Amino acid sequence: MEFRRDINGLRAVAVVLVVLFHFGLLGMEGGFIGVDVFFVISGFLMTGIIYSRMEKNTFTIPQFYLDRCRRIIPALAFVCLFLLIVGWFLLLPGDYASLGREVLGSLAFVSNLLFWKQAGYFEQASHDQWLLHTWSLSVEWQFYIFYPVLIVALRKLVSASNTRWFLWALAAFSFGLSVYASGKWPTSAFFLLPTRVWEMLAGSLIYLYPMTVGKRTGKTMEIAGLAIIVVCAVSFSENTHWPGWLAALPVFGAVLVIASSQGESLITGNPVAQFLGKTSYSLYLWHWPIAVWLYYFGLEHDMRWVLFAVGTSVLAGWLSFTFIEGMACKKPRYAPALKPRSVIGGPVVAACALASITFVANGFPDRMTEQFRRTTADLVMPWKQSGWCFHSVETFPELEVGEAGLGCELGDRSAEVNGLLFGDSFAGHYDPFWDDIGQHISMKIDSVSTDWCYPSLSEEYTGPYTGRGYQQCLFNREYLVANLSDYDFVVFAGQWGAVHAKQQMQGVFDVVAMAAEQSALVILMPAPTNFDVNVKNMYQRSLLFDTSFDISRFHKERDESARAANRELSQLASQFANVLYFDRDALFNVDGVPSDVTRDNIPFSLDESGHISVYGAKMAARAFRQSSLFEEFADMATGGRQGEIPERRYVGN
Repeated sequence: MEFRRDINGLRAVAVVLVVLFHFGLLGMEGGFIGVDVFFVISGFLMTGIIYSRMEKNTFTIPQFYLDRCRRIIPALAFVCLFLLIVGWFLLLPGDYASLGREVLGSLAFVSNLLFWKQAGYFEQASHDQWLLHTWSLSVEWQFYIFYPVLIVALRKLVSASNTRWFLWALAAFSFGLSVYASGKWPTSAFFLLPTRVWEMLAGSLIYLYPMTVGKRTGKTMEIAGLAIIVVCAVSFSENTHWPGWLAALPVFGAVLVIASSQGESLITGNPVAQFLGKTSYSLYLWHWPIAVWLYYFGLEHDMRWVLFAVGTSVLAGWLSFTFIEGMACKKPRYAPALKPRSVIGGPVVAACALASITFVANGFPDRMTEQFRRTTADLVMPWKQSGWCFHSVETFPELEVGEAGLGCELGDRSAEVNGLLFGDSFAGHYDPFWDDIGQHISMKIDSVSTDWCYPSLSEEYTGPYTGRGYQQCLFNREYLVANLSDYDFVVFAGQWGAVHAKQQMQGVFDVVAMAAEQSALVILMPAPTNFDVNVKNMYQRSLLFDTSFDISRFHKERDESARAANRELSQLASQFANVLYFDRDALFNVDGVPSDVTRDNIPFSLDESGHISVYGAKMAARAFRQSSLFEEFADMATGGRQGEIPERRYVGN
């Protein structure tokens, strides 16, 4: 199939949109549509390769696969090797182990399945996934596996006309599935082939229905197609259901550009577009890991570093295109041709071996100093497995659903005053807090918490309804209703920001009203600060590189929903004489001054979701004990008997 300058230029448009989106430049909040454009191009080119070779009787499926390997694998394997080598020196053990897993998934072309099971593409946590962008390569590779087999089978079984109709039907089915799934299962719709294949088939059908257009009409089609793509890139955002029916717009734009066949266009045929188009694959491979480095060091808002990173991405893309991609070609420009087996197999074997060792070794934690391990030992969640109470059946499959999530006690186990801590992981992360408070004023607290199970009387839930966590949640809520009146006080805690964002706060209001009737005292814990980055990781990286840690430079845009929910809970508490709301300032402070870090400049927070660590919870308890709110709570919880209870029974933090 002959080289098409216009398609090469369209590649440039696609990769530029993706790069601008990932680096947050020029308002391209919908730049992720560049991947959809790539899918259309891929479908067109693969169909052209298959049919043109069939016409010459030179097409074989093994040779098709080998050509795809030669095109895709060497540059990808080199990026993986580079990251693994550099990661030894710069990555924390957890990050390094995750990188090993991502490398294996990427080189096996199943990374879309790997990331499908983790955070969504647009979620903040995705910024720690070094090879997230390879999900699209995996989708394309899965398309390459079945598509030539399908075409060969159709050519033998039905006529050319019926082949086209079959592809039309398959594309229509995939598009319908994409529209439906984008609303019901958005993460699945984004990452999986069945909801993406229609985009590649759109390109296939352009080849199978060739058009002949005049010069003026062709120019109009090209400009219209590019305009549609750019408008979509500016108008769409991470809040757009994708790939829903709106994905048809950039796909249609790409179809118009390809069908116009404007090989001499100044827009797609100029030297810059041709350069970026030729290097687009390597540029795509390198730009995301470089973007992650910015997030890794908290530099994503520093425009000097952002521009430097963009320039570095372009340079790395050119070097990879020239020396790595070129080495795998039949007639390389700067390196002698090597046998396909060594070009493809060598880097893959090396990368897979190193990635496997890294993953199995949990990122080699022994690389860290003893002081590092000692300082960060308590910057973890209070899991049941480590002696606390948070019953996370989603994280630990060995935990049973049901009564096993009950019966975990905190504080003074022999005390007469008995309280209940109830909620999701944001209740679980307060286990060390209530253990400290309970021992200081002689209270026993039963802790009942599991994944996403915020306090509510309804069946609403912020997690996946098909998971084990939901079953445990229903069990926990039944326990709450049946046993609430047996407790002297009850403490409710939850990821209020997520509950507020999903418009499920009414369930919280209802359970608080019920608890206020049945219990002498109800405590509402605040949702801690949500940062836009994982501040615990940022702190650990400051230790690793012996740099100063300044939490004030990290943005808190994601905290808006949590603050709004906290305000609603504060207002709710004011409506009841026996409901106390513990505000953030009473828990997270240094000598009464609100702070996001402790006296030792260590963050209370554990991650970007707002969880606090075991250490943070203990320090919050220490800060709370010095507040006037503590005295009010102690007096109400003990029925005015605080003065009769020995103080400072707790030894430690």
